Amino acid sequence: MHHSASASSVASTAATVASSAAAATASVASGAASGGEATAGGASTGASAAAATVELQPTSFFLEFDVILLCIAGLFVLFALPRIVVRFMRTSEWFAGCFFRSVEVPRVVRSASTTNLGGSGYSLEKGVADRRSGESVYSNSDDSHSFNMAVGPDAPKNAPMYVPTWASRFPTGARVLSTKLRPGYSLGQVTFMMGYFAAFAYATLFDVNLFTDPTRFGYVAVSQMPVIYVMATKNNILGTLLGVGYEKLNYLHRYVGRLVVLSVNLHALAFFAKWTQEGGIAQFIVPNIIWGCVALGCMDVLWLLSLSAVRQTYYNLFYVSHVIAAITVIVATAYHQPWAVPYMYIITAVYGFDRLVRMAQTRIVTAQVHAIPELGTTLIQVPSVNAGWRAGQHVRLRVFSTGMGPLGWTESHPFTISSVSKHPGEEGLVLMVKKAGDWTNSLYNIAQDADVGELGAGSRRVKVMLTGPYGGPGHALVSSFSGAMLVAGGSGITYALSTAQEIVQKSTEGASRSRVVELVWSVTDPAGLKPLIPHFNQLLEDSRTTYTSLRISVFYTRAITSPEALKTFERLPQGLTLSPGRPRLQKLLESVADRTVGSGGMNGVTGVVVGVCGPRALGDSVGKAVRDLDGKRRRAVKGVELHEEIFGW
Repeated sequence: MHHSASASSVASTAATVASSAAAATASVASGAASGGEATAGGASTGASAAAATVELQPTSFFLEFDVILLCIAGLFVLFALPRIVVRFMRTSEWFAGCFFRSVEVPRVVRSASTTNLGGSGYSLEKGVADRRSGESVYSNSDDSHSFNMAVGPDAPKNAPMYVPTWASRFPTGARVLSTKLRPGYSLGQVTFMMGYFAAFAYATLFDVNLFTDPTRFGYVAVSQMPVIYVMATKNNILGTLLGVGYEKLNYLHRYVGRLVVLSVNLHALAFFAKWTQEGGIAQFIVPNIIWGCVALGCMDVLWLLSLSAVRQTYYNLFYVSHVIAAITVIVATAYHQPWAVPYMYIITAVYGFDRLVRMAQTRIVTAQVHAIPELGTTLIQVPSVNAGWRAGQHVRLRVFSTGMGPLGWTESHPFTISSVSKHPGEEGLVLMVKKAGDWTNSLYNIAQDADVGELGAGSRRVKVMLTGPYGGPGHALVSSFSGAMLVAGGSGITYALSTAQEIVQKSTEGASRSRVVELVWSVTDPAGLKPLIPHFNQLLEDSRTTYTSLRISVFYTRAITSPEALKTFERLPQGLTLSPGRPRLQKLLESVADRTVGSGGMNGVTGVVVGVCGPRALGDSVGKAVRDLDGKRRRAVKGVELHEEIFGW
């Protein structure tokens, strides 16, 4: 199982423990609360006392069950602890990936032959070795990639310690648990959800007659609400401790939310049916019941407007309704039953902390936008922000411009950062935003219609709001691996670029163990390579001064009807190849593993990390390639770890 999946399992287990403990607490409180509910409902005090006695009987068992779960969760935390300790032994990691900022970085003057990505020129390096006459640029053979490994003059002096995950130590179990049962859900995740449902059902149904005492539905639902809010926050406390981004725990937020909505509705329907049999609902509608109905309505709104069809089509409606309804639920539940107030305090603290941190993470800055027609992408550069993030992290972007439409400024979208922090040759934080909808199309039109005389061809200044950074590799240190294979599909190249840059930069500083890096990019049209050639060329040049061997393999999937379309790519920098068809991921991974073993590493081989960013189908294909890697190669490289940056909303 890859690192993110392992960490998600830890977070999920801990969430189960917390929710079960809360359920037990609710069960303890139910004796006193059921009496109050029965009084409001007109039930006899004798029946209420009997129900209370039944509710209190299983308490000791629940507490014992919670202790067992806490011990299991503690064991998982201990499994994750070595990486946490190793990461934070380096002072540079204490605040890495927390807040955007600006620092003084020595500038590097580049020649015109290595124009940076934001420039308008596409000239290639002079003196690049010509390909042999008649050699096809489509070649996907190993010969087309071969070149001598560049070894820098100095060995790494400050390389991070390598800590393999338990998935690397037990690859067979990890391979089984990471198998995808459906898009976005692995066997491990589905198994956890089934276990969570069993625990939820047990806490709801154990030793109680729900027809005569439906309060248990409400107790269990309220006890799970903190789990929902914790998993919904961008600055997820549990995820931060375990090195898991909020986007990887979002499936848990949705799942627990659905269970709670189901429980709340059953709670209300059971009471409505009971009151109907006792003379009519109207006589039982007192203030606290009205507040309960308000909470019920808000929970149903949260569920209905979060359905994928609504969320993807009307995201603004989903977001605004989610915030308003989520806050209203807290207030309404507290007024519905006094015993729920402590839970609402916990939720308020968690939600308030997240909002305060988000405010501290927010920057309103001036950005430069530039259209890249070959990629259908808008390049965004923020010179005033050049530090504070880690490779692989993303930012939520909001654009303040009339060109975005009357409500465009209200939308916030996530984009992976394509530049590296504290890099002397970059123009600060860089984003590449591909046209994929109304909002991104409007941003592209702004860049395309820019005033040519303002900042150069096709550039323009706009005010933007940056919030983040979020996500990323967690406690894993990419530079601690001897080998890396970075796979990108389309606009996912942003993740691969920043990660490759970070590895090369740390190699330059003597702070990386990486000896072999393979960047694999799959695009539809080979024309998409053209604007990135100068950037790739500079990256390859930088790597040649280090002990890190970098190769960049670009694959295009669209059939070429005219040979003229490929003339631009007859001369490519050494280490950069262009080939037709889809990448043969299994063969590429085997090649990376073999080259990593051959490199010897620094004081031995320390594993291979495989990162992927792009469509979900690409992520599944890369995951399959990792699972199918033969055991001999896996053992030779001391483990293979998968890191996925796949967004699904």
